[in-house]
Amino acid sequence: MPRHAREKVGNSIYHICVRGNNKEAIFLDDEDRQAYLDRLCHYKERYKMHVYAYCLMTNHVHLLIYDNDEDISKFMQGLNLSYAIYFNARHGRIGHLFQQRFTSVLVKTDAQILRTSKYIHLNPVKAGMVKKVEEYGWSSYSAYLNNKNVLNIVDTQFLSEMISSNLEQGCRTYAQYVEDENQAENQDENDEIATTMDEKGEDSKRLTGIKRLSYEEVYAILCEKWKAKDKNILMQHFCRKEEVIYLLGIISRLSWAEIGRRLNIEESTIYRKIKGVSSCMIRSSSYCKRIDEIIFDI
Repeated sequence: MPRHAREKVGNSIYHICVRGNNKEAIFLDDEDRQAYLDRLCHYKERYKMHVYAYCLMTNHVHLLIYDNDEDISKFMQGLNLSYAIYFNARHGRIGHLFQQRFTSVLVKTDAQILRTSKYIHLNPVKAGMVKKVEEYGWSSYSAYLNNKNVLNIVDTQFLSEMISSNLEQGCRTYAQYVEDENQAENQDENDEIATTMDEKGEDSKRLTGIKRLSYEEVYAILCEKWKAKDKNILMQHFCRKEEVIYLLGIISRLSWAEIGRRLNIEESTIYRKIKGVSSCMIRSSSYCKRIDEIIFDI
Protein backbone atom coordinates (compact mmCIF):
# COMPACT_ATOMS: atom_id res chain seq x y z
CA MET A 1 0.00 0.00 0.00
CA PRO A 2 1.26 3.53 -0.69
CA ARG A 3 2.58 5.47 2.29
CA HIS A 4 0.46 8.52 3.11
CA ALA A 5 2.17 11.56 4.56
CA ARG A 6 0.89 12.58 7.96
CA GLU A 7 0.33 16.13 9.04
CA LYS A 8 3.13 17.55 11.15
CA VAL A 9 2.21 18.97 14.54
CA GLY A 10 3.86 22.32 15.29
CA ASN A 11 5.36 23.24 18.66
CA SER A 12 5.85 19.60 19.59
CA ILE A 13 8.49 17.32 21.03
CA TYR A 14 9.65 14.34 18.98
CA HIS A 15 11.73 11.26 19.57
CA ILE A 16 13.65 10.84 16.34
CA CYS A 17 15.69 7.86 15.23
CA VAL A 18 17.74 7.92 12.03
CA ARG A 19 19.57 4.81 10.85
CA GLY A 20 22.34 3.91 8.47
CA ASN A 21 21.34 2.55 5.08
CA ASN A 22 21.04 -1.25 5.28
CA LYS A 23 21.89 -0.93 8.99
CA GLU A 24 25.48 0.02 8.12
CA ALA A 25 27.70 1.97 10.53
CA ILE A 26 27.43 5.74 10.28
CA PHE A 27 30.25 6.41 12.77
CA LEU A 28 33.62 4.73 12.40
CA ASP A 29 35.51 6.68 15.04
CA ASP A 30 35.28 9.61 17.45
CA GLU A 31 36.18 12.11 14.73
CA ASP A 32 33.00 11.11 12.90
CA ARG A 33 30.94 11.47 16.06
CA GLN A 34 32.36 14.92 16.71
CA ALA A 35 31.63 15.95 13.13
CA TYR A 36 27.99 14.89 13.58
CA LEU A 37 27.66 16.86 16.82
CA ASP A 38 29.17 19.93 15.16
CA ARG A 39 26.52 19.70 12.46
CA LEU A 40 23.78 19.04 15.00
CA CYS A 41 24.78 22.25 16.76
CA HIS A 42 24.81 24.17 13.47
CA TYR A 43 21.36 23.06 12.35
CA LYS A 44 19.86 23.33 15.82
CA GLU A 45 20.84 26.99 15.84
CA ARG A 46 19.76 27.56 12.27
CA TYR A 47 16.27 26.16 12.81
CA LYS A 48 16.04 27.28 16.45
CA MET A 49 15.30 23.76 17.67
CA HIS A 50 15.75 22.65 21.29
CA VAL A 51 17.65 19.39 21.87
CA TYR A 52 16.76 17.73 25.17
CA ALA A 53 18.64 14.46 24.63
CA TYR A 54 20.77 12.68 22.06
CA CYS A 55 22.75 9.47 21.74
CA LEU A 56 25.10 8.49 18.92
CA MET A 57 25.19 4.72 18.47
CA THR A 58 27.22 2.84 15.86
CA ASN A 59 24.61 2.68 13.13
CA HIS A 60 21.88 5.02 14.36
CA VAL A 61 21.17 8.21 16.28
CA HIS A 62 18.47 9.03 18.84
CA LEU A 63 17.30 12.63 19.30
CA LEU A 64 14.71 14.17 21.61
CA ILE A 65 13.84 17.53 20.04
CA TYR A 66 11.36 20.37 20.43
CA ASP A 67 10.62 21.69 16.94
CA ASN A 68 9.77 25.29 18.00
CA ASP A 69 7.15 25.33 15.23
CA GLU A 70 9.86 24.85 12.59
CA ASP A 71 9.97 22.20 9.84
CA ILE A 72 11.66 19.23 11.46
CA SER A 73 12.00 17.44 8.11
CA LYS A 74 14.07 20.32 6.72
CA PHE A 75 16.15 20.27 9.89
CA MET A 76 16.89 16.56 9.46
CA GLN A 77 17.45 17.03 5.73
CA GLY A 78 20.24 19.51 6.32
CA LEU A 79 21.80 17.61 9.22
CA ASN A 80 21.84 14.20 7.54
CA LEU A 81 22.86 15.36 4.09
CA SER A 82 25.66 17.54 5.42
CA TYR A 83 27.01 14.68 7.52
CA ALA A 84 26.66 12.19 4.65
CA ILE A 85 28.80 14.40 2.42
CA TYR A 86 31.44 14.67 5.15
CA PHE A 87 31.40 10.92 5.87
CA ASN A 88 31.63 9.86 2.23
CA ALA A 89 34.47 12.27 1.60
CA ARG A 90 36.48 11.31 4.66
CA HIS A 91 36.14 7.57 4.17
CA GLY A 92 36.38 7.53 0.37
CA ARG A 93 32.98 6.01 -0.18
CA ILE A 94 30.05 6.78 -2.42
CA GLY A 95 26.39 5.95 -2.14
CA HIS A 96 23.68 6.69 0.40
CA LEU A 97 24.65 6.74 4.07
CA PHE A 98 21.24 7.05 5.75
CA GLN A 99 17.89 5.40 5.23
CA GLN A 100 15.75 7.80 3.23
CA ARG A 101 13.15 8.14 5.97
CA PHE A 102 13.63 8.65 9.68
CA THR A 103 11.25 7.62 12.42
CA SER A 104 9.56 10.34 14.43
CA VAL A 105 7.35 9.74 17.45
CA LEU A 106 5.32 12.52 19.04
CA VAL A 107 5.98 12.77 22.80
CA LYS A 108 2.89 14.09 24.58
CA THR A 109 3.26 14.08 28.36
CA ASP A 110 5.92 15.14 30.86
CA ALA A 111 6.23 11.53 32.02
CA GLN A 112 6.82 10.37 28.45
CA ILE A 113 9.46 13.05 27.95
CA LEU A 114 11.38 11.90 31.03
CA ARG A 115 11.08 8.21 30.19
CA THR A 116 12.01 8.72 26.56
CA SER A 117 15.11 10.69 27.54
CA LYS A 118 16.05 7.87 29.93
CA TYR A 119 15.52 5.32 27.16
CA ILE A 120 17.81 7.34 24.87
CA HIS A 121 20.56 7.72 27.47
CA LEU A 122 20.45 4.02 28.41
CA ASN A 123 20.86 2.81 24.81
CA PRO A 124 24.64 2.18 25.10
CA VAL A 125 24.10 0.20 28.32
CA LYS A 126 21.36 -1.97 26.80
CA ALA A 127 23.56 -2.54 23.73
CA GLY A 128 26.39 -3.77 25.95
CA MET A 129 28.74 -0.97 24.89
CA VAL A 130 29.29 0.18 28.49
CA LYS A 131 28.27 -1.07 31.92
CA LYS A 132 27.23 2.29 33.31
CA VAL A 133 25.46 5.11 31.51
CA GLU A 134 28.00 7.71 32.64
CA GLU A 135 30.81 5.76 30.91
CA TYR A 136 29.50 6.55 27.44
CA GLY A 137 30.87 9.80 26.07
CA TRP A 138 28.67 10.29 23.02
CA SER A 139 25.30 11.06 24.54
CA SER A 140 23.84 14.10 26.25
CA TYR A 141 23.87 12.39 29.63
CA SER A 142 27.09 14.12 30.70
CA ALA A 143 25.32 17.48 30.29
CA TYR A 144 22.89 16.45 33.04
CA LEU A 145 25.51 14.71 35.14
CA ASN A 146 27.80 17.76 35.14
CA ASN A 147 25.09 20.38 34.64
CA LYS A 148 26.92 21.66 31.56
CA ASN A 149 25.59 22.41 28.10
CA VAL A 150 27.60 20.05 25.90
CA LEU A 151 28.86 22.02 22.88
CA ASN A 152 25.91 24.39 23.35
CA ILE A 153 23.66 21.61 22.06
CA VAL A 154 21.64 20.37 25.03
CA ASP A 155 18.93 22.28 26.88
CA THR A 156 19.15 20.71 30.34
CA GLN A 157 16.88 23.26 31.99
CA PHE A 158 13.67 21.91 30.46
CA LEU A 159 13.95 18.39 31.88
CA SER A 160 15.54 19.40 35.18
CA GLU A 161 12.76 21.92 35.91
CA MET A 162 10.22 19.11 35.57
CA ILE A 163 11.85 17.70 38.69
CA SER A 164 12.99 20.73 40.68
CA SER A 165 12.90 24.53 40.46
CA ASN A 166 16.61 24.43 41.29
CA LEU A 167 18.59 23.57 38.15
CA GLU A 168 21.46 21.81 39.91
CA GLN A 169 19.13 19.79 42.11
CA GLY A 170 16.98 18.92 39.12
CA CYS A 171 19.99 17.63 37.17
CA ARG A 172 21.17 15.54 40.13
CA THR A 173 17.74 14.02 40.63
CA TYR A 174 17.41 13.35 36.91
CA ALA A 175 20.76 11.53 36.91
CA GLN A 176 19.57 9.36 39.80
CA TYR A 177 16.37 8.64 37.89
CA VAL A 178 18.28 7.50 34.79
CA GLU A 179 20.64 5.30 36.78
CA ASP A 180 17.89 3.68 38.88
CA GLU A 181 17.32 0.30 37.22
CA ASN A 182 14.11 -0.28 39.18
CA GLN A 183 12.32 2.83 37.92
CA ALA A 184 11.12 1.22 34.70
CA GLU A 185 9.46 -1.65 36.55
CA ASN A 186 7.01 0.63 38.38
CA GLN A 187 5.68 2.65 35.44
CA ASP A 188 1.99 3.01 34.67
CA GLU A 189 1.48 0.84 31.59
CA ASN A 190 -0.86 3.45 30.14
CA ASP A 191 1.94 6.02 30.04
CA GLU A 192 4.20 4.38 27.49
CA ILE A 193 7.72 5.33 26.58
CA ALA A 194 7.73 7.13 23.24
CA THR A 195 10.17 4.74 21.61
CA THR A 196 10.70 4.53 17.89
CA MET A 197 10.74 0.75 18.14
CA ASP A 198 6.95 0.73 18.55
CA GLU A 199 5.23 2.38 15.61
CA LYS A 200 1.69 1.13 16.19
CA GLY A 201 0.32 4.30 17.73
CA GLU A 202 -1.11 7.13 15.66
CA ASP A 203 1.53 9.50 16.97
CA SER A 204 4.27 7.50 15.23
CA LYS A 205 5.17 8.69 11.79
CA ARG A 206 7.79 8.34 9.10
CA LEU A 207 9.17 11.67 7.95
CA THR A 208 11.66 12.32 5.20
CA GLY A 209 15.15 12.70 6.61
CA ILE A 210 16.81 13.30 3.25
CA LYS A 211 14.36 14.57 0.70
CA ARG A 212 14.19 12.74 -2.60
CA LEU A 213 14.13 15.68 -4.98
CA SER A 214 13.58 15.19 -8.67
CA TYR A 215 16.29 15.71 -11.26
CA GLU A 216 14.58 18.94 -12.32
CA GLU A 217 14.29 20.21 -8.74
CA VAL A 218 17.99 19.63 -8.07
CA TYR A 219 18.87 21.43 -11.29
CA ALA A 220 16.68 24.39 -10.36
CA ILE A 221 18.26 24.61 -6.88
CA LEU A 222 21.80 24.49 -8.27
CA CYS A 223 21.00 27.06 -10.94
CA GLU A 224 19.66 29.41 -8.30
CA LYS A 225 22.60 28.70 -6.00
CA TRP A 226 25.14 29.42 -8.73
CA LYS A 227 22.99 32.06 -10.47
CA ALA A 228 23.01 30.35 -13.86
CA LYS A 229 21.13 32.65 -16.23
CA ASP A 230 20.18 30.28 -19.04
CA LYS A 231 19.25 27.39 -16.69
CA ASN A 232 21.83 25.15 -18.40
CA ILE A 233 24.17 24.83 -15.50
CA LEU A 234 26.58 22.45 -17.22
CA MET A 235 27.42 25.20 -19.71
CA GLN A 236 28.49 27.68 -17.04
CA HIS A 237 32.22 28.35 -16.87
CA PHE A 238 32.22 28.26 -13.06
CA CYS A 239 30.53 24.86 -12.87
CA ARG A 240 32.31 21.53 -12.84
CA LYS A 241 30.25 18.77 -14.40
CA GLU A 242 31.46 16.21 -11.85
CA GLU A 243 30.10 18.36 -9.01
CA VAL A 244 26.68 18.49 -10.64
CA ILE A 245 26.76 14.71 -11.08
CA TYR A 246 27.81 14.19 -7.46
CA LEU A 247 25.07 16.46 -6.11
CA LEU A 248 22.46 14.90 -8.39
CA GLY A 249 23.41 11.51 -7.00
CA ILE A 250 23.36 12.40 -3.32
CA ILE A 251 20.37 14.76 -3.29
CA SER A 252 18.02 13.23 -5.86
CA ARG A 253 19.13 9.68 -4.94
CA LEU A 254 18.98 8.74 -8.62
CA SER A 255 20.90 5.67 -9.69
CA TRP A 256 24.10 6.17 -11.66
CA ALA A 257 22.40 4.61 -14.66
CA GLU A 258 19.53 7.10 -14.47
CA ILE A 259 21.88 10.07 -14.08
CA GLY A 260 23.83 8.80 -17.08
CA ARG A 261 20.67 8.48 -19.13
CA ARG A 262 19.60 12.02 -18.29
CA LEU A 263 23.03 13.46 -19.15
CA ASN A 264 23.76 11.06 -22.02
CA ILE A 265 26.88 9.80 -20.24
CA GLU A 266 28.02 6.21 -19.69
CA GLU A 267 27.29 4.78 -16.26
CA SER A 268 31.00 3.96 -15.78
CA THR A 269 31.82 7.63 -16.39
CA ILE A 270 29.23 8.68 -13.82
CA TYR A 271 30.94 6.41 -11.28
CA ARG A 272 34.38 7.88 -12.06
CA LYS A 273 33.06 11.45 -11.75
CA ILE A 274 31.45 10.78 -8.36
CA LYS A 275 34.56 8.94 -7.17
CA GLY A 276 36.70 11.85 -8.37
CA VAL A 277 34.73 14.39 -6.35
CA SER A 278 34.96 12.16 -3.28
CA SER A 279 38.74 11.90 -3.74
CA CYS A 280 39.08 15.69 -4.05
CA MET A 281 37.06 16.13 -0.87
CA ILE A 282 39.37 13.75 0.98
CA ARG A 283 42.48 15.63 -0.15
CA SER A 284 41.13 19.13 0.43
CA SER A 285 39.14 20.19 3.50
CA SER A 286 38.31 23.51 1.80
CA TYR A 287 36.86 21.69 -1.21
CA CYS A 288 34.89 19.41 1.10
CA LYS A 289 33.51 22.49 2.87
CA ARG A 290 32.56 24.02 -0.51
CA ILE A 291 30.51 20.97 -1.47
CA ASP A 292 29.07 20.75 2.04
CA GLU A 293 27.90 24.37 1.97
CA ILE A 294 26.00 23.89 -1.28
CA ILE A 295 23.38 21.82 0.50
CA PHE A 296 22.89 24.17 3.47
CA ASP A 297 20.02 25.98 1.73
CA ILE A 298 18.38 22.92 0.20
